[in-house]
Amino acid sequence: MTASEKVAVKSAQKASFGKVFAVQIAAYVVLVVLALIPGISYGNAEESAIVSFTVVASVAMIALLAVFNPFRDGVAGHAISVIAGLLSVVCATTMMLGRAIFPAGLGDEDTFWMQEGWIAGVGGLLILLIVVSFGRQMARENRTHLIRSLSHNVVEGVAMIGSAGWCFLSTLLPIRSGENAASTDYGSTTAWAVAVIVALLLIIALDACSYWWNRDADPDPQSKNPWIGIALLPVMISGIVVGIASYATVMF
Repeated sequence: MTASEKVAVKSAQKASFGKVFAVQIAAYVVLVVLALIPGISYGNAEESAIVSFTVVASVAMIALLAVFNPFRDGVAGHAISVIAGLLSVVCATTMMLGRAIFPAGLGDEDTFWMQEGWIAGVGGLLILLIVVSFGRQMARENRTHLIRSLSHNVVEGVAMIGSAGWCFLSTLLPIRSGENAASTDYGSTTAWAVAVIVALLLIIALDACSYWWNRDADPDPQSKNPWIGIALLPVMISGIVVGIASYATVMF
């Protein structure tokens, strides 16, 4: 490929920030709309767990990032990140991990919040992601661009894992949809207000960063429309902010 052809390919992969911002706004609108739909309850009828329909958007974003991937970490790196993201979704929508870590009766509590199980799962997944990503790079015979490959794999994995945090968006909206997993029975109005404001500020900051990410991106030449993946990155990473904010509302 000649120098002029490389420039042409790179230009085709770029998009104006207006398009990037439009994708982000569309993603947020879809997430809020899905969060307003009453979730699916399961488990104990008196203290049922609620799974919000935002899980559909979380999985969709994982799939879209896998297709429109801006990272140079190879097929193996993409696969590792997708698996980590799907496991995070499992942690956010089931009670298995929470029951294992927070058994009934621990600390005189009869139940646990699913946010607790998800946050514990995220911690474990992030550790595994770093260990696996580092081990994968060390196993390479030719370790060219090692730092770039490692950082791309980790950032992609963090975005995939964080996407599941949007499953708890309904707990931050002024609606009532249950008493456990996606409950809006906040500890206090003050805690809810602080959590929502801090979450919004962090989400705005991440969206602002995407301007520079889009401007300075150098995706794989084989990637198709990688700017879509760049647009989704702050939305997916913001899922971690939403999950932590949700946890704060039920604990304080």
